[in-house]
Amino acid sequence: MNVHVFVYGICLVLTLIQHEGVEARSCTNLENKIFNNLLDMMVDIKSKCQTSGGHIEQGGPAFTATLRQHFSLTKDAAIKFDTVLLNRGGGYNPNTGIFTASKKGLYQFSATIMSKGGIQVFCYINKNGKKLMNLYGPKIHGASETASPVLELNKGDQVSVNGYYSEQVHGSHYSYFSGVYISA
Repeated sequence: MNVHVFVYGICLVLTLIQHEGVEARSCTNLENKIFNNLLDMMVDIKSKCQTSGGHIEQGGPAFTATLRQHFSLTKDAAIKFDTVLLNRGGGYNPNTGIFTASKKGLYQFSATIMSKGGIQVFCYINKNGKKLMNLYGPKIHGASETASPVLELNKGDQVSVNGYYSEQVHGSHYSYFSGVYISA
């Protein structure tokens, strides 16, 4: 049975039960309030739940990973943010530093890099091998840069934060990479 039909059926039954009780007391304001609350609950359930392969899935893919150790960049290689705080949907791989979209839609990403030891650091947001947006940490120890692009991805598209040159990014959880599915 379709889960949405089941949930709507329960809400309808509850609405009818509440309607009968309220009608007996003829309290129109209370009846409207109960009906509106149930309607809000149904809309909330519909907007938060998406069916995927016969089961209900809350929201969509999301991840947050930080850099525990200082990281030496290699030209055009992805930064491997090694401490995963969240990886809903399993799209982020800490061994490669790459997020792979499990479904088509809009995604919000955020990446912050911090320079280490007074050496500048150049990085960029990478989508499927294409440089999209630059990040620059100037020659100040602890200087940081953040980029937060919204990207439209197809299933299988890959996003990472890559280095331009052989430099070092500050770890200690000051540098991070995160992404979240926004909508279809």
